[in-house]
Amino acid sequence: MQTLPSVCWLAYGVHGNEISSSDAGLLAAYHLVASQKDSLAEMVLKNSVVIIDPLQNPDGRDRFVHYFRQTRGRWPDPDQQAAEHNEDWPGGRTNHYLFDMNRDWFALTQPETQGRVKANLEWYPQVFVDLHEMGSNSTYYFAPPADPLNPELTSSQVKWLERFGRNNAQWFDRMRFDYFTREVFDSFYPGYGEGWPMFHGSIGMTYEQASSRGLVVKREDKTTMHYRDAVQRHFISSLSTAETAARHRQDLLRYFYKYRQSAIEEGTRETTKEYILPPGSDPNRTKKLVTLLVNQGVEVKRAENSFSNSKARDYYEDKLRSRTFPAGTYLVSLAQPAKRLAKTLLAKHQPMDREFVQEQRRRYKKRLRDEIYDVTGWSLPLLFNVEVYAAETSSSGRFTVLEEPPSIKGEIQGGKAQLAYLIPWETNSAARALGQLFRQDIRVFSSEKAMTLDGRKFPRGSLIVKVKNNPEDLYQKLQTIAAETGVHIYATNTSWVEEGVNFGSRNVRFLKKPNVAMAYQLPTHPYSVGWTRYLLEQEYGYPVTIINTRQFSRFDLSKYNVLILPNSLSFFGNYGEIIGESGVKKIKTWVEHGGTLITFAEATRWLTNEKVELLATSRELKGGKPEKQPDEKPEEEKPEESKTEAQKPAEPFDPKTAILPEEELPPSTPGALMRVSLDTEFWLAFGYDDDANVLVASRNIFTPLKLDKGRNIAAYMDEDKVLLSGFTWEESRKQIANKAYLMYQPHGRGHVVAFAEDPNFRAFCDGLNVLFLNAVFLGPGH
Repeated sequence: MQTLPSVCWLAYGVHGNEISSSDAGLLAAYHLVASQKDSLAEMVLKNSVVIIDPLQNPDGRDRFVHYFRQTRGRWPDPDQQAAEHNEDWPGGRTNHYLFDMNRDWFALTQPETQGRVKANLEWYPQVFVDLHEMGSNSTYYFAPPADPLNPELTSSQVKWLERFGRNNAQWFDRMRFDYFTREVFDSFYPGYGEGWPMFHGSIGMTYEQASSRGLVVKREDKTTMHYRDAVQRHFISSLSTAETAARHRQDLLRYFYKYRQSAIEEGTRETTKEYILPPGSDPNRTKKLVTLLVNQGVEVKRAENSFSNSKARDYYEDKLRSRTFPAGTYLVSLAQPAKRLAKTLLAKHQPMDREFVQEQRRRYKKRLRDEIYDVTGWSLPLLFNVEVYAAETSSSGRFTVLEEPPSIKGEIQGGKAQLAYLIPWETNSAARALGQLFRQDIRVFSSEKAMTLDGRKFPRGSLIVKVKNNPEDLYQKLQTIAAETGVHIYATNTSWVEEGVNFGSRNVRFLKKPNVAMAYQLPTHPYSVGWTRYLLEQEYGYPVTIINTRQFSRFDLSKYNVLILPNSLSFFGNYGEIIGESGVKKIKTWVEHGGTLITFAEATRWLTNEKVELLATSRELKGGKPEKQPDEKPEEEKPEESKTEAQKPAEPFDPKTAILPEEELPPSTPGALMRVSLDTEFWLAFGYDDDANVLVASRNIFTPLKLDKGRNIAAYMDEDKVLLSGFTWEESRKQIANKAYLMYQPHGRGHVVAFAEDPNFRAFCDGLNVLFLNAVFLGPGH
């Protein structure tokens, strides 16, 4: 420790349109390397290693700079209303697939994040700073962060945040720069760039500089801010941070060692000793979760034999009892240096500070905006919908520590078939395989009912690939598909079943190849577009054509049999306002002629509009009354009933109730995990048992469809069972119970599949993938 340097990681520009930080990073690098007379730079280089990641999001930055150059005139315009300060859709914040990479650190969906996490684990920096920009009328933000803090952050980390903040403040006071702390930006969600490293022991901090969104901007306080001003402030905070990390090198290293050591000790003391993940009904989905943990530096063990644990608590039944687990089960002991990260990602629920929650309730009573910055539920086992147990005693048995992520293996069982090959429809791997079957133009059928063949049970939706009318090299193609997707394929030379339907039954449907189109541009939400496109193309290897909504009138929909309308940005209007009446008519005609229309969240709400009438329900106001959308005709007022002497006298005036809005939406749920019941007899819920976990991040509560209009495929559970993890308001929890999450309504030869929320949220809701893909892959065949 006498000579070991501290490691300070400075990361710039994860949001591509926040460009000043990247230039500040280059300036900091140049200053530290080229300076010959700066004692501070000399001290920093002597005592520390400074890692500079100058550009985390090159795609987004390029998009922003290109737009700025397109719109700039002869002189830069300081007016905030000028086009050069207001990007066109989708903006430069996101990467190529339109992901906010400052939310991706534990999901690891994007290659940029994967590479950054891998490098982080090679260095284990004691300090990690993520430098951003914010609104032009603000000043500068640095740590300490706002409440709430994640409960796994330690008191030592809080003290270090204060120490770094104080040194930044001294520099900013010297330079007469305004700043603020402890407001807006919290450290609760573990997917932030500053948040994730903290669970390995880093002192993680977000810095935010008011953005010029160009070269110069006139602010509300009548001052003018230049781009160079933003660069200078980020440069100063970078040097200040590097100074603190270097000057307190030994203290930081000593803290870091104790942090990792104390994590092991906490893991032995706390009630939950380990998390147990059996292979379950989808072993490959469990393996993917385990891979996520291993790739983030969490130690995972695999059981070589079956074993028992006397105190294992199920996440759903919430019962503590003795259980036996099979060989191949994964075990994450909390007695490890990465305990706090493991617990944050695997625990069923991470609570916010009680006083903070009480303050949010107080604010809501006054209809003030809440201070919850991001989602409040992210438990990976719940997101993946896999079997998991929290054990209160350590398991004994034969376990092997995984040095590499577990491999995914698929195969054809039974050799080359003369009649057909079957794929059980119960895993994400089966959906990947179906995507490849479609892409290779292999004819495939799906069974509407369960069957038992050769003693093996095949659930509803199971795929049947007949040898007849398929390529001669079908066996070789299926071998490749099994190896690439990890799916198990079963060969059969007979269609005689012990139970269920035979291959020639009318309950066995030929699946038409989906030709998928998806709306792009306004009013769609860029995130929703990106998540869905990424999921289809990268996770399931299936193409999707994105169509510009501004050109919708010229688009030939007849080439496609699936159309996805992602969640939309309500403040930019609804789909009807962008595509016009002719576009609405085109969609309705296309559906009636056999199209499958899939909608998420605000797009689903648009379907209920009286000018669209593709979904016979409505979003509910608080209390359950149907919402009237802005462009709909108001209801005719009913004449007041005549008063009679027998009427009761008016109630005494209550100022608290008198000021409440007459009509308002329920309070928005800030990203909580909830549970839905499924109608598994219907093809949209094939591949599931009776329930699933969904992420709710809106105020959307839809009245269930009447039976003569359609079916409610997924409905939220009773109010005492619906909330699994995260925070929601009491009023919302009660009102959302038993309401519709996934609705189906037929129209002519086609149908509408409508989700109340976005099932592809951040592409980390793996447990919902099949529910979404049922609509895409099975829809055209129904």
